[in-house]
Amino acid sequence: MIGTKQTLGELAATVPTAAKVFYRYGLDYCCGGRQSLADACEESGLDAAEVLAAIRSDQAALQAPGEGDAGWLARPLADLVQHILERYHAPLREELPRLVALARRVEQVHAGKPGCPVGLAEQLRGMRPFVEAHLLKEEQILFPLILSAHRRRAAMPIQVMLEEHDGHGAALRRIRALTGDLRLPEGACATWRELYRALGELEVELMEHIHLENNVLFPRALAG
Repeated sequence: MIGTKQTLGELAATVPTAAKVFYRYGLDYCCGGRQSLADACEESGLDAAEVLAAIRSDQAALQAPGEGDAGWLARPLADLVQHILERYHAPLREELPRLVALARRVEQVHAGKPGCPVGLAEQLRGMRPFVEAHLLKEEQILFPLILSAHRRRAAMPIQVMLEEHDGHGAALRRIRALTGDLRLPEGACATWRELYRALGELEVELMEHIHLENNVLFPRALAG
């Protein structure tokens, strides 16, 4: 049974369709995953019963559920860490430089046009070293500790990562503000369209990435 008193993180981790529903309604299930569905909806001016009904409806329509997050609640931590490295870390490193280049081109070519995302390239450029340093800390310090016999010592590094995840969430909100919620102006060129498409994909991927760590990997590691 699922209900509005459960946290966003718990629902996203155990119900295969919940994360997509939360994204559709603009609910932060990664950095804000510790909030209950009821509290998050109240804060955002949403009807919690409506969101819950959407989760149940999507769940019922899911004919062949995939592995989803529920599978990662039981599989070995080593498998989960490897999945995060391959599915999120490696692609993120490759995508950020491309996004910076696309944003620079759009700002240079379309400077002065209505809707031009002035400051976006600088935002992405500043975000890149912060994200890359975060990935390195996880790969070189936190993940090896989680996979060792001393994983319960990971509490302090995990707290640092949680705080940095909040920073990633703030960066995504800044991107939304600079792009007018990724709304393209009429007649936007192919580069502009690709930039906003890729930024939308980055947002989804980063939210899924943070959620999987905050609400699945880290709690399991601390539980021993």
